[in-house]
Amino acid sequence: MKHVINLFRKMLGPRQPMLYLSNSVAEGVHGDGNITKLADAAQALRHALVKIGSDADHVAVTTAGTEVPLGVCDDECTAAEDNINVQLLGQKQGTILMVAHAAIDAGDFVVAAAAGRVQTIDGITNGTYYIVGRAINAATAQDDLIEVAHCVPVQRVVSG
Repeated sequence: MKHVINLFRKMLGPRQPMLYLSNSVAEGVHGDGNITKLADAAQALRHALVKIGSDADHVAVTTAGTEVPLGVCDDECTAAEDNINVQLLGQKQGTILMVAHAAIDAGDFVVAAAAGRVQTIDGITNGTYYIVGRAINAATAQDDLIEVAHCVPVQRVVSG
């Protein structure tokens, strides 16, 4: 950084006011697969799937498997406009914890379900869904945490 400042001083001359550079926290490259967004509403469930919200700076909890998730929010927030961390699907290194909507077997492909939870793609009604990963361990009931080998959402059309 010192080198960059000295370079600007040489270009502008010694009597010119110094120019300062800065970056916005939410802009640029996020090499660790995490990004900070604003919540569209209060959120009590940690490890919930979220989608792009009211605008590009906001996220909202997914409500159905037909929505395209952005990532998993590993924070809770008490009000709209709170900053929350989002683990980007297919970008965050390692596995991600998610909340089961119902029983899920290890190895099942999972998609979004109601209230930011995930469900298995097996046996769901006809429609277009987005696979977000594969369960590493099993869930026996709603609200069990499962470890998921996540991926960028992949569209899957289910028809009878």
